[in-house]
Amino acid sequence: MLSIKITLFLVSGVSSFIIFYMGIVNFLTSVEETTGLIMLIFSIFVATGTLLATVNISRNITQPIEKLTQDMKQFSATNKASKRTPLKTNVSEIFQLNEDFKIMEQRVEKTIELTNDYVEKLKEMDRKKIEFSSMVSHELKTPLVPILGYVQMLQKKNFLGELNEKQSDAVNEIHAATIRLQRLVGDILTTQKLDLGKLDFNKEETNVLELLNSVIKEFQPIAEEKKVILEMNFNEDICIFTDKDRISQVFSNLIKNSIDFVPKSRGIITIGAKDCGDFVEFLVRDNGSGMSIENQKDIFKKFYQIDTSTSRKRSGSGLGLAICKGIVEGLGGKIWVESKVNEQTTFYFTIPKKPIDSSAKNELNNKISN
Repeated sequence: MLSIKITLFLVSGVSSFIIFYMGIVNFLTSVEETTGLIMLIFSIFVATGTLLATVNISRNITQPIEKLTQDMKQFSATNKASKRTPLKTNVSEIFQLNEDFKIMEQRVEKTIELTNDYVEKLKEMDRKKIEFSSMVSHELKTPLVPILGYVQMLQKKNFLGELNEKQSDAVNEIHAATIRLQRLVGDILTTQKLDLGKLDFNKEETNVLELLNSVIKEFQPIAEEKKVILEMNFNEDICIFTDKDRISQVFSNLIKNSIDFVPKSRGIITIGAKDCGDFVEFLVRDNGSGMSIENQKDIFKKFYQIDTSTSRKRSGSGLGLAICKGIVEGLGGKIWVESKVNEQTTFYFTIPKKPIDSSAKNELNNKISN
Protein backbone atom coordinates (compact mmCIF):
# COMPACT_ATOMS: atom_id res chain seq x y z
CA MET A 1 0.00 0.00 0.00
CA LEU A 2 1.44 3.38 -1.06
CA SER A 3 1.83 6.19 1.45
CA ILE A 4 0.30 9.63 0.96
CA LYS A 5 3.71 11.19 0.34
CA ILE A 6 4.66 8.72 -2.44
CA THR A 7 1.23 9.02 -4.07
CA LEU A 8 1.43 12.82 -3.95
CA PHE A 9 4.89 12.93 -5.52
CA LEU A 10 3.91 10.41 -8.20
CA VAL A 11 0.88 12.47 -9.21
CA SER A 12 2.76 15.79 -9.15
CA GLY A 13 5.75 14.30 -10.96
CA VAL A 14 3.61 12.89 -13.78
CA SER A 15 1.67 16.17 -14.00
CA SER A 16 4.89 18.23 -14.16
CA PHE A 17 6.32 15.96 -16.84
CA ILE A 18 3.16 16.22 -18.95
CA ILE A 19 3.16 20.05 -18.67
CA PHE A 20 6.87 20.27 -19.52
CA TYR A 21 6.43 17.83 -22.41
CA MET A 22 3.55 19.86 -23.83
CA GLY A 23 5.71 23.01 -23.62
CA ILE A 24 8.50 21.35 -25.62
CA VAL A 25 6.03 20.04 -28.22
CA ASN A 26 4.53 23.53 -28.64
CA PHE A 27 8.01 25.05 -28.92
CA LEU A 28 9.06 22.57 -31.60
CA THR A 29 5.82 22.69 -33.60
CA SER A 30 4.92 26.37 -33.23
CA VAL A 31 4.89 28.44 -36.43
CA GLU A 32 6.07 31.51 -34.59
CA GLU A 33 9.27 31.00 -32.63
CA THR A 34 8.37 33.67 -30.05
CA THR A 35 5.05 32.08 -29.23
CA GLY A 36 6.69 28.66 -28.88
CA LEU A 37 9.37 30.04 -26.57
CA ILE A 38 6.77 31.75 -24.40
CA MET A 39 4.82 28.46 -24.09
CA LEU A 40 8.01 26.58 -23.19
CA ILE A 41 8.96 29.08 -20.49
CA PHE A 42 5.40 29.04 -19.18
CA SER A 43 5.38 25.23 -19.02
CA ILE A 44 8.70 25.23 -17.15
CA PHE A 45 7.32 27.67 -14.59
CA VAL A 46 4.10 25.66 -14.15
CA ALA A 47 5.96 22.34 -13.81
CA THR A 48 8.40 23.84 -11.31
CA GLY A 49 5.54 25.43 -9.40
CA THR A 50 3.74 22.10 -9.24
CA LEU A 51 6.80 20.38 -7.78
CA LEU A 52 7.36 23.19 -5.25
CA ALA A 53 3.67 23.09 -4.27
CA THR A 54 3.95 19.33 -3.79
CA VAL A 55 6.96 19.76 -1.52
CA ASN A 56 5.08 22.40 0.51
CA ILE A 57 1.99 20.20 0.80
CA SER A 58 4.16 17.29 1.88
CA ARG A 59 5.80 19.39 4.57
CA ASN A 60 2.49 20.72 5.94
CA ILE A 61 0.20 17.69 5.51
CA THR A 62 1.88 14.34 4.87
CA GLN A 63 4.79 14.74 7.31
CA PRO A 64 2.51 15.71 10.26
CA ILE A 65 0.19 12.80 9.40
CA GLU A 66 3.14 10.37 9.32
CA LYS A 67 4.40 11.66 12.68
CA LEU A 68 0.93 11.37 14.19
CA THR A 69 0.72 7.79 12.86
CA GLN A 70 4.07 6.92 14.49
CA ASP A 71 2.94 8.44 17.80
CA MET A 72 -0.24 6.36 17.68
CA LYS A 73 1.70 3.16 16.97
CA GLN A 74 4.07 3.88 19.85
CA PHE A 75 1.18 4.52 22.23
CA SER A 76 -0.61 1.37 21.03
CA ALA A 77 2.51 -0.68 21.83
CA THR A 78 3.28 0.85 25.25
CA ASN A 79 -0.06 2.30 26.46
CA LYS A 80 1.97 5.19 27.87
CA ALA A 81 2.07 8.84 26.84
CA SER A 82 5.73 9.45 26.03
CA LYS A 83 7.44 12.80 25.70
CA ARG A 84 7.81 13.70 22.04
CA THR A 85 8.55 16.69 19.83
CA PRO A 86 5.56 18.96 19.18
CA LEU A 87 3.68 18.45 15.93
CA LYS A 88 4.19 21.39 13.55
CA THR A 89 1.44 22.01 11.01
CA ASN A 90 -0.55 24.89 9.57
CA VAL A 91 -3.52 22.67 8.74
CA SER A 92 -6.19 23.23 11.39
CA GLU A 93 -7.79 19.79 10.95
CA ILE A 94 -4.49 17.96 11.54
CA PHE A 95 -3.69 20.21 14.50
CA GLN A 96 -7.11 19.48 16.06
CA LEU A 97 -6.69 15.75 15.41
CA ASN A 98 -3.35 15.82 17.23
CA GLU A 99 -4.87 17.68 20.20
CA ASP A 100 -7.72 15.16 20.41
CA PHE A 101 -5.20 12.31 20.31
CA LYS A 102 -3.27 13.87 23.22
CA ILE A 103 -6.46 14.07 25.30
CA MET A 104 -7.41 10.47 24.42
CA GLU A 105 -3.88 9.32 25.21
CA GLN A 106 -3.97 10.85 28.68
CA ARG A 107 -7.42 9.42 29.43
CA VAL A 108 -6.50 5.91 28.26
CA GLU A 109 -3.26 5.96 30.24
CA LYS A 110 -5.10 7.10 33.36
CA THR A 111 -7.78 4.43 32.87
CA ILE A 112 -5.14 1.72 32.48
CA GLU A 113 -3.36 2.89 35.64
CA LEU A 114 -6.64 2.83 37.60
CA THR A 115 -7.46 -0.62 36.23
CA ASN A 116 -4.04 -1.96 37.23
CA ASP A 117 -4.48 -0.47 40.72
CA TYR A 118 -7.89 -2.16 41.05
CA VAL A 119 -6.45 -5.49 39.84
CA GLU A 120 -3.64 -5.30 42.40
CA LYS A 121 -6.12 -4.43 45.15
CA LEU A 122 -8.35 -7.36 44.15
CA LYS A 123 -5.34 -9.70 44.18
CA GLU A 124 -4.41 -8.46 47.64
CA MET A 125 -7.99 -8.91 48.85
CA ASP A 126 -8.08 -12.42 47.38
CA ARG A 127 -4.78 -13.28 49.07
CA LYS A 128 -6.06 -12.01 52.44
CA LYS A 129 -9.32 -13.91 51.94
CA ILE A 130 -7.41 -17.14 51.32
CA GLU A 131 -5.17 -16.52 54.33
CA PHE A 132 -8.20 -15.77 56.53
CA SER A 133 -10.07 -18.86 55.32
CA SER A 134 -6.99 -20.99 55.92
CA MET A 135 -6.61 -19.62 59.45
CA VAL A 136 -10.30 -20.19 60.23
CA SER A 137 -10.13 -23.73 58.82
CA HIS A 138 -7.13 -24.57 60.98
CA GLU A 139 -8.82 -23.07 64.04
CA LEU A 140 -11.92 -25.16 63.35
CA LYS A 141 -9.88 -28.30 62.82
CA THR A 142 -8.08 -28.03 66.17
CA PRO A 143 -11.11 -28.41 68.50
CA LEU A 144 -12.61 -31.15 66.30
CA VAL A 145 -9.89 -33.60 67.35
CA PRO A 146 -10.79 -33.74 71.08
CA ILE A 147 -14.54 -33.58 70.29
CA LEU A 148 -14.25 -36.60 68.03
CA GLY A 149 -12.03 -38.36 70.53
CA TYR A 150 -14.47 -37.93 73.43
CA VAL A 151 -17.44 -38.92 71.26
CA GLN A 152 -15.70 -42.14 70.25
CA MET A 153 -14.91 -42.82 73.91
CA LEU A 154 -18.60 -42.34 74.78
CA GLN A 155 -19.54 -44.84 72.09
CA LYS A 156 -17.41 -47.51 73.77
CA LYS A 157 -19.08 -48.96 76.85
CA ASN A 158 -15.88 -49.95 78.66
CA PHE A 159 -14.47 -46.37 78.70
CA LEU A 160 -17.03 -43.98 80.22
CA GLY A 161 -19.87 -46.30 81.04
CA GLU A 162 -22.95 -47.57 79.26
CA LEU A 163 -25.44 -45.11 77.73
CA ASN A 164 -29.17 -45.52 77.46
CA GLU A 165 -30.85 -45.54 74.03
CA LYS A 166 -31.54 -41.80 73.85
CA GLN A 167 -28.06 -40.92 75.00
CA SER A 168 -26.55 -43.34 72.49
CA ASP A 169 -28.62 -41.83 69.63
CA ALA A 170 -27.49 -38.33 70.62
CA VAL A 171 -23.83 -39.35 70.75
CA ASN A 172 -24.12 -41.05 67.35
CA GLU A 173 -25.66 -37.88 65.89
CA ILE A 174 -22.82 -35.79 67.35
CA HIS A 175 -20.30 -38.24 65.88
CA ALA A 176 -21.89 -38.04 62.39
CA ALA A 177 -22.04 -34.23 62.51
CA THR A 178 -18.41 -34.04 63.65
CA ILE A 179 -17.30 -36.28 60.79
CA ARG A 180 -19.19 -34.07 58.31
CA LEU A 181 -17.62 -30.92 59.75
CA GLN A 182 -14.18 -32.52 59.73
CA ARG A 183 -14.66 -33.48 56.08
CA LEU A 184 -15.81 -29.95 55.22
CA VAL A 185 -12.79 -28.38 56.90
CA GLY A 186 -10.54 -30.83 55.07
CA ASP A 187 -12.16 -29.90 51.74
CA ILE A 188 -11.66 -26.19 52.41
CA LEU A 189 -8.00 -26.70 53.30
CA THR A 190 -7.42 -28.85 50.20
CA THR A 191 -9.11 -26.25 47.99
CA GLN A 192 -6.94 -23.46 49.39
CA LYS A 193 -3.78 -25.49 48.86
CA LEU A 194 -4.84 -26.01 45.25
CA ASP A 195 -5.48 -22.28 44.81
CA LEU A 196 -2.06 -21.45 46.23
CA GLY A 197 -0.34 -24.23 44.29
CA LYS A 198 0.86 -25.83 47.53
CA LEU A 199 -0.86 -29.21 47.35
CA ASP A 200 1.79 -31.92 47.58
CA PHE A 201 1.85 -34.80 45.11
CA ASN A 202 3.81 -37.93 46.06
CA LYS A 203 4.24 -39.72 42.75
CA GLU A 204 5.25 -43.36 42.48
CA GLU A 205 4.85 -46.32 40.15
CA THR A 206 1.19 -47.34 40.41
CA ASN A 207 -0.58 -50.36 39.00
CA VAL A 208 -3.96 -49.26 37.62
CA LEU A 209 -5.70 -52.58 38.27
CA GLU A 210 -4.54 -52.63 41.91
CA LEU A 211 -5.65 -49.02 42.30
CA LEU A 212 -9.16 -49.75 41.04
CA ASN A 213 -9.42 -52.87 43.21
CA SER A 214 -8.52 -50.84 46.29
CA VAL A 215 -11.25 -48.32 45.41
CA ILE A 216 -13.80 -51.10 45.05
CA LYS A 217 -12.70 -52.65 48.36
CA GLU A 218 -13.00 -49.29 50.14
CA PHE A 219 -16.52 -48.48 48.91
CA GLN A 220 -18.05 -51.95 48.72
CA PRO A 221 -19.39 -51.87 52.34
CA ILE A 222 -20.99 -48.45 51.75
CA ALA A 223 -22.48 -49.63 48.44
CA GLU A 224 -23.94 -52.73 50.07
CA GLU A 225 -25.38 -50.64 52.88
CA LYS A 226 -27.02 -48.31 50.32
CA LYS A 227 -28.05 -51.33 48.18
CA VAL A 228 -26.06 -50.02 45.24
CA ILE A 229 -24.17 -52.23 42.77
CA LEU A 230 -20.53 -51.16 42.53
CA GLU A 231 -18.66 -52.80 39.66
CA MET A 232 -15.36 -52.48 37.81
CA ASN A 233 -14.81 -52.62 34.06
CA PHE A 234 -11.07 -53.14 33.64
CA ASN A 235 -8.68 -56.07 33.54
CA GLU A 236 -5.35 -54.94 32.08
CA ASP A 237 -1.84 -54.71 33.47
CA ILE A 238 -0.94 -51.02 33.14
CA CYS A 239 1.35 -48.93 35.33
CA ILE A 240 1.48 -45.15 35.61
CA PHE A 241 3.79 -42.85 37.53
CA THR A 242 1.46 -40.73 39.64
CA ASP A 243 0.06 -40.05 43.12
CA LYS A 244 -2.23 -43.00 43.81
CA ASP A 245 -3.63 -41.47 47.01
CA ARG A 246 -4.76 -38.34 45.17
CA ILE A 247 -6.35 -40.43 42.40
CA SER A 248 -8.13 -42.45 45.10
CA GLN A 249 -9.35 -39.12 46.51
CA VAL A 250 -10.78 -38.22 43.09
CA PHE A 251 -12.54 -41.60 42.86
CA SER A 252 -13.81 -41.15 46.40
CA ASN A 253 -15.45 -37.80 45.63
CA LEU A 254 -16.96 -39.04 42.36
CA ILE A 255 -18.33 -42.27 43.86
CA LYS A 256 -19.83 -40.42 46.84
CA ASN A 257 -21.62 -38.12 44.39
CA SER A 258 -22.90 -41.10 42.40
CA ILE A 259 -24.21 -42.84 45.52
CA ASP A 260 -26.23 -39.71 46.34
CA PHE A 261 -27.85 -39.55 42.89
CA VAL A 262 -28.53 -43.16 41.89
CA PRO A 263 -32.04 -44.61 42.49
CA LYS A 264 -32.55 -46.56 45.71
CA SER A 265 -32.09 -50.34 45.40
CA ARG A 266 -31.56 -49.97 41.62
CA GLY A 267 -28.37 -47.95 41.56
CA ILE A 268 -25.42 -49.12 39.47
CA ILE A 269 -22.01 -47.45 39.65
CA THR A 270 -19.23 -48.51 37.31
CA ILE A 271 -15.58 -47.53 37.56
CA GLY A 272 -13.06 -48.28 34.86
CA ALA A 273 -10.02 -47.26 32.86
CA LYS A 274 -8.74 -47.33 29.28
CA ASP A 275 -5.23 -47.30 27.87
CA CYS A 276 -4.92 -44.31 25.52
CA GLY A 277 -1.23 -44.42 24.67
CA ASP A 278 0.50 -41.59 26.57
CA PHE A 279 -2.23 -41.43 29.20
CA VAL A 280 -4.87 -43.52 30.95
CA GLU A 281 -8.52 -42.49 30.84
CA PHE A 282 -10.50 -43.27 34.02
CA LEU A 283 -14.27 -43.15 34.39
CA VAL A 284 -17.03 -43.25 36.99
CA ARG A 285 -20.49 -43.95 35.51
CA ASP A 286 -23.84 -44.14 37.26
CA ASN A 287 -27.49 -44.59 36.27
CA GLY A 288 -28.61 -41.63 38.35
CA SER A 289 -30.83 -38.66 37.54
CA GLY A 290 -28.28 -37.03 35.23
CA MET A 291 -27.83 -33.30 34.73
CA SER A 292 -28.66 -30.65 32.15
CA ILE A 293 -26.11 -29.10 29.79
CA GLU A 294 -26.32 -25.83 31.78
CA ASN A 295 -25.35 -27.63 34.99
CA GLN A 296 -22.53 -29.48 33.23
CA LYS A 297 -20.88 -26.14 32.36
CA ASP A 298 -20.63 -25.08 36.02
CA ILE A 299 -20.32 -28.44 37.78
CA PHE A 300 -16.58 -28.06 38.54
CA LYS A 301 -16.88 -24.57 40.05
CA LYS A 302 -16.26 -24.17 43.77
CA PHE A 303 -19.35 -24.31 46.00
CA TYR A 304 -21.59 -25.09 43.02
CA GLN A 305 -24.76 -27.03 43.87
CA ILE A 306 -27.21 -28.39 41.30
CA ASP A 307 -30.01 -28.19 43.87
CA THR A 308 -29.75 -24.77 45.54
CA SER A 309 -33.13 -24.86 47.30
CA THR A 310 -33.28 -24.64 51.08
CA SER A 311 -35.03 -28.01 51.17
CA ARG A 312 -32.41 -29.89 49.15
CA LYS A 313 -32.04 -33.52 50.22
CA ARG A 314 -28.33 -34.00 49.54
CA SER A 315 -25.69 -32.51 51.79
CA GLY A 316 -22.26 -31.38 50.69
CA SER A 317 -20.00 -28.37 50.51
CA GLY A 318 -19.91 -28.08 46.72
CA LEU A 319 -16.12 -28.44 46.82
CA GLY A 320 -15.72 -32.12 45.92
CA LEU A 321 -15.73 -31.75 42.13
CA ALA A 322 -13.62 -28.58 42.28
CA ILE A 323 -11.05 -30.57 44.27
CA CYS A 324 -11.21 -33.38 41.68
CA LYS A 325 -10.51 -30.87 38.92
CA GLY A 326 -7.60 -29.33 40.84
CA ILE A 327 -6.02 -32.71 41.61
CA VAL A 328 -6.38 -34.06 38.06
CA GLU A 329 -4.97 -30.90 36.49
CA GLY A 330 -2.19 -30.85 39.10
CA LEU A 331 -1.24 -34.36 37.95
CA GLY A 332 -1.16 -33.18 34.33
CA GLY A 333 -4.56 -34.51 33.26
CA LYS A 334 -8.01 -33.31 32.33
CA ILE A 335 -11.51 -33.97 33.72
CA TRP A 336 -14.94 -33.62 32.12
CA VAL A 337 -18.49 -34.93 32.38
CA GLU A 338 -21.02 -36.38 29.95
CA SER A 339 -24.60 -36.72 31.11
CA LYS A 340 -28.16 -37.29 29.94
CA VAL A 341 -31.07 -36.24 32.13
CA ASN A 342 -32.87 -39.21 33.74
CA GLU A 343 -30.46 -41.68 32.11
CA GLN A 344 -26.84 -41.64 33.26
CA THR A 345 -23.80 -39.54 34.12
CA THR A 346 -20.18 -40.36 33.34
CA PHE A 347 -17.19 -38.52 34.74
CA TYR A 348 -13.98 -38.99 32.77
CA PHE A 349 -10.49 -37.95 33.80
CA THR A 350 -7.10 -38.61 32.27
CA ILE A 351 -3.73 -39.14 33.94
CA PRO A 352 -0.44 -39.22 31.99
CA LYS A 353 1.61 -42.40 32.32
CA LYS A 354 4.84 -40.46 32.85
CA PRO A 355 5.68 -37.04 34.36
CA ILE A 356 5.39 -34.24 31.79
CA ASP A 357 6.51 -30.60 31.61
CA SER A 358 4.18 -27.67 30.88
CA SER A 359 4.72 -27.64 27.10
CA ALA A 360 4.15 -31.39 26.85
CA LYS A 361 1.10 -30.99 29.09
CA ASN A 362 -0.51 -28.55 26.64
CA GLU A 363 0.24 -30.92 23.76
CA LEU A 364 -1.25 -33.84 25.69
CA ASN A 365 -4.42 -31.89 26.54
CA ASN A 366 -4.85 -31.03 22.85
CA LYS A 367 -4.48 -34.73 22.02
CA ILE A 368 -7.09 -35.62 24.66
CA SER A 369 -9.51 -33.00 23.29
CA ASN A 370 -9.19 -34.42 19.80
